[in-house]
Amino acid sequence: MIELLHEQYESDGSTVLFRCAECGYISLSLGSLHGHIERHRGYTRFNIQVPLTKTAMAKRNALMERTEVLRVDETSEISLEEVEGL
Repeated sequence: MIELLHEQYESDGSTVLFRCAECGYISLSLGSLHGHIERHRGYTRFNIQVPLTKTAMAKRNALMERTEVLRVDETSEISLEEVEGL
């Protein structure tokens, strides 16, 4: 998936990743992860988000409760062939 607005965060000079607490999906982008988390909750059987309900989109506290923050402390170099999806 191509992200239109790339965002990247650091903690003490190390890259930060965000992980979905429900399924383990990982992203560099907090916004992208929150978009992913929205798919886990609040949709009708027709895949329609119902507005103005407790499951309505953009409830920051609910999204942050489902967000784990990881700091990358160690890295190792790999070949381009080892990267999935390229």
